[in-house]
Amino acid sequence: MARLAEWTIIEASGKRHVVGVGRNLFGGLGVTLDRKTLARFDQTPAADRYVTSVTGHVLTVSAPRASSDQPTLSVDGRPVLGSETTLSAPVTIDAAGAAISGQDLARYQLLQRRNGGGAWFYWIGGASLVNSLLYAAGTQWGLVVGLGTTYLIDGFATELSGTVRTPIYAFVIDVMLAGGVMLIGRAARRGHLGWYAAGMVFYLLDGVLFVLVRDFLGIAVHAFALWGLLSGWRAGRQLRRIESAALVAAA
Repeated sequence: MARLAEWTIIEASGKRHVVGVGRNLFGGLGVTLDRKTLARFDQTPAADRYVTSVTGHVLTVSAPRASSDQPTLSVDGRPVLGSETTLSAPVTIDAAGAAISGQDLARYQLLQRRNGGGAWFYWIGGASLVNSLLYAAGTQWGLVVGLGTTYLIDGFATELSGTVRTPIYAFVIDVMLAGGVMLIGRAARRGHLGWYAAGMVFYLLDGVLFVLVRDFLGIAVHAFALWGLLSGWRAGRQLRRIESAALVAAA
């Protein structure tokens, strides 16, 4: 990764942190804090923003999309002019900076929770595809986080066809179901809470199949996944309230 900018953040205790911005071989931007990749907070047509915190201070990296512009770093809303800065006590920031930084950090945390919950749909869809392939191969095991519906479809199709192999049309239906779940995950991570809720209801109904066959491991994994989905959905609702309040305040 080609390094575009780097800053050294020094705590009052003397501990150092390194914030870096780089561009990969495909032209995409990446921001790291102590070599750990940060998730993008939000984006505009001109730049991407990355937000994190260090000892109560909010660090905001703005990475312009134009290759001719340099990334910038702000600490508690104040731009860092050099390549090194020392953090002071968090109480020294002004009221306006604290309000803006606090809202940014709250949005960042809620966005991470929403996207983390929505990522469960990718796991569910991917596991369902793997299970369909394993069933077609004649194996007796699979990933319990996947859909029970695909097992039901494969079983019915095999019985109706009178063959030992999964009919191709059943596999096509499995792929469509798994792909649909992944698309719901994509919509959920983009803030479409209606699709998010619909996906949770579908997965809840899918879990009923495991209840009917008394697959307690499947029930437990479905319940755990649903809890993760619900946590992300709640975070999405809170994020929407914050963004709505910000729009009203700006009007």
